[in-house]
Order: sequence, then structure tokens, then C-alpha cells
Amino acid sequence: MRFGQPIFLVAAPVVAIALWWMLHAAQGRGRRGLREFAGGIRAWADPGHVAGLRRWDALLLAAAAGLLLLSLARPLVFRRDEKSELQGLPYIVAIDASRSMLAADVRPSRWFAATNALDRFLAQAGNDRAGLISFAGVAYLNAPLSFDMNAIRTTLRYLDPELMNDAGSSLASAVDRAGRYFASNNIPQRVLILVSDGEDLEGNVVTAARRWARDGLKVCAVGVGTTTGAKVPLQRYAPQAGAARNTFGQEVVSRLNESNLQRLAAATGGKYYRLGENGEGLRRLRTEFLKPLAEAAAREDMQNYTEAFQIPLTLALLALVARILLGADRVRRTQPLPPIGAHLPRPSA
Repeated sequence: MRFGQPIFLVAAPVVAIALWWMLHAAQGRGRRGLREFAGGIRAWADPGHVAGLRRWDALLLAAAAGLLLLSLARPLVFRRDEKSELQGLPYIVAIDASRSMLAADVRPSRWFAATNALDRFLAQAGNDRAGLISFAGVAYLNAPLSFDMNAIRTTLRYLDPELMNDAGSSLASAVDRAGRYFASNNIPQRVLILVSDGEDLEGNVVTAARRWARDGLKVCAVGVGTTTGAKVPLQRYAPQAGAARNTFGQEVVSRLNESNLQRLAAATGGKYYRLGENGEGLRRLRTEFLKPLAEAAAREDMQNYTEAFQIPLTLALLALVARILLGADRVRRTQPLPPIGAHLPRPSA
């Protein structure tokens, strides 16, 4: 619940307590005035008010005043319906398109496992806005933020690590490209979903992540591969061609670097997930990270709230009606009066 005019909310308990105190003070002054008029406590000077009813009368009046101020504070109730769900969440998916993603420690390969899981993830995006970045040594913005998930999925299918001309793998370039896109388009919610095996030849990804985290960027890293690793094939569709070799002539073995991805996510307040055999990591990411962020964003939008001042206003009117029906000033308790002359001295015999 939120309040459109919270200043009245602050004043409500103060006014209710002050009014309660003023009513009690007025009743006390009335009793002292009667005692002064009658020269003390006299049965004939007692107005016959019922003390319990007078207390209830003061309580109802104070409650009515407090509830009226509460209604003036404009209580707003969050409306969890289809309209609020339309808010969605903007995020960019950055997929590692370096040659190490062709390793087959995940069947049929890291690349196929990652792209197939991302395709299912984007198909269930609902009303989110997604963008796409592919990176190896350099990051490229393949698709800006869009509601058209079919276009994003089509673009994803056309990506190919063998077509990337930039050697190596730079996680920092993906983080920097996403950060610059969010900043230039002035997007308030900034989430980057980075899908990679964690290998980074530059080694400055945490520095870049911390720099963009100050602007609100959160990175969720999804690890693809295994810690035992596998050889990187020289050609994607020709395993008989053997493994790629480094400058020393040694076969290149690629391993999942989870610690690198975990440090990247921690530096921005994000989370790390392992992709899993059927993309369960992406499903957990949506449930545990994206949905709470989307709801928080929806709660910040005042269009998703409905006025609820009618409730305290109705209660205030009911309190006033109950006070009228109570009639504390009209009710008098019956009390026997002493006979006339009973206070005079008896004549002596």
C-alpha cells in the first residue's frame, strides 16, 4: 500500500491523540466547575452522565477524525492484474560466440545447448523487452530492446561462432556494450543476462562490471560447459579435422570458468546460474531474479494502483453515526435524591 498525500498520514495519529486529550480535559474542567458551584461533591449537582458512555463518545470522535485524515492521505492499493503484468522487464541477452563455445563437453555442443535454451527462454518472455548481443573478442549489438521475441529468436538462430572474425573471448566487451546501450537510451531497469563458458582472455571484466554497476547495471551470468572441459574443434561440422591448436602447437582445451562468472555477477549485485542439461538455469533466473524485479518495477508505476480512500472514509462516517446513536450526552443515570430537609438538624426533644 502507498499513499498519495502521506503528510496527512503523519498528522492522523497526532490529531486523534490531541482530540482525545482535549475531550478528556474538557470533561475534567466540567467536573471541577460543578464541584466549585456546589461547594463540593453534592448528589443534587451530579449531571448523571454515564462515565463509560462518555469515554466511548470521545473514542469514536477521535477515531472519526483520524480516519478522515487517513482518507485525505489517499491510500493506494496495488492492483495485481493483467495491466501490471504488461510492464514486463527490459533486459539484454549477451551470448558468447567465441570458438570455445563449440566444445562438446555439453551435448551436442555448448553453442547448441545455449542457443536452444535461450530460444525456449525467449519464447516464454511474455511482455518482457529483450535485446541481443553476441561477443567474442568484440561485442556486437545484434538486436535492440524489442517486444518482438520472434525477431530476436530468428536473429539468434543466424549467429555462428565460426563466422566471428574476432579471436578470443572478452566478457568485458559484452558488459561495456550493454552498459552503453542502457545509458544512451536512458532505460531505468538495466539487466544483462550473460551466457558464456566464463573464459576471458582480457581479465578485466570485474573492473568493467563495477564501473557499470554504479549506473544500475545488474549482470546475471549463466555458465555453459563443465569444469573438466573438452577440446575445441577446428571445424564445427567436421570433427575428424581434429582440435584447434594454440601458437605452441598444443590442442586447445576449454573449461567452464565458474569463478570468473560468479565474480562478475557478484560485482553487480546479480546472480550466477549453471545452464543445466535442459536450460533449468535460465528458468531459475526468471523465477528468482527477473520476476521480483518486474514486480518491483510495476509497484513503482502509479498507474497500477487504485484509490482506497473510500474504506477509511466509510469507517469515519460509521464512527460518527455510532457516536450519534450512542447519545452519551442524552443518557442520564437514575439516582435517588435525599428527602428534602434531611440535611437539617433534628429538633431536640
